[in-house]
Amino acid sequence: MLNVRQRTDGLVFRINLVSRRLRGEAQRRLLPHGVHSGQESILGCLWERDGLTPGEIAARISVEAPTVTRAVRRMTDAGLVRVDGDRDDGRRVRVWLTARGATLRHAVDEVTRNLEADALANLSGEERTQLLDLLGRIETALLSRRS
Repeated sequence: MLNVRQRTDGLVFRINLVSRRLRGEAQRRLLPHGVHSGQESILGCLWERDGLTPGEIAARISVEAPTVTRAVRRMTDAGLVRVDGDRDDGRRVRVWLTARGATLRHAVDEVTRNLEADALANLSGEERTQLLDLLGRIETALLSRRS
């Protein structure tokens, strides 16, 4: 069994801690715009290509489709997106930006850029590059072990 120091000094603990703190800070900064943390990823997909299915969005942001479905329901209630049936396949739905959702692009992009800048403020340019490379390598290692 791992002792407390091993649990709190290890990679998994640190990654989870930083992730929770980033999510919390994103939430705090996005809420004045009526966006909850995590919804910016869905909006980002729709800003790139409006009218995606929940499954397409899920694949693009690496989450499960039910997670997107729940978020889209909340975003619909908030007036950020609307959901319509697919013209060609009645079993499918597509998610579309509302005018309000479309106009948030600049604000959400600014929040994201500022949060990233604040999070990386104590790192040099070289360290930032190394960090992104290392995180990418960790992700690749984990993906390669899936079966």
